[in-house]
Amino acid sequence: MKALHWFTILKKKFTSDGLEDEILYALLNYLVDLELLVHLENDSFRWSGSANDLKGEEQIALIQADLLRVSQTKSGFALPFFIRLETIELPTLESLIETEDKEAKNNITTKPERSSDLSNLQIVKKVGRQLEPFLKAESTIVSRLIGEHTTKADARLLFNYMFGKMGSKAQPRKWEQLSRKRHR
Repeated sequence: MKALHWFTILKKKFTSDGLEDEILYALLNYLVDLELLVHLENDSFRWSGSANDLKGEEQIALIQADLLRVSQTKSGFALPFFIRLETIELPTLESLIETEDKEAKNNITTKPERSSDLSNLQIVKKVGRQLEPFLKAESTIVSRLIGEHTTKADARLLFNYMFGKMGSKAQPRKWEQLSRKRHR
């Protein structure tokens, strides 16, 4: 079947509603890397495990079973963000980052620095420290998504969609009074 036919099947039966075509094409490449789809000539694909193209409910049941099975593996970690099946739960950001990155994250000590001079360099360093966990998570997840057919641009599209679905927010900071001087 052509890629357009797979787009239709995935959109109607398996993927989330707000998935754009560009992200869906990146997902097709990811499915090829997971060896769920077999890429044939002329931009055609065949679902692996089916000798002939199955029709109707048999095909849907086979695809559902394979997606559920692969989503439980280490290589298929991103599938729960794109596939809507009742039995799949979304993993957290911390569970997606490998253990070595977790250890490196835990070893970072955050000391509050005294600052009275907000120079540009100081502001850039502070923002860099605040964005460091996100940048590490992005590089780790994008490198895990890149495959033979999934390019770096595809992996970044998939990561951005995944990150939007996580909905994780930073913990609110405790308010502290910086100055006792009253403004008139």
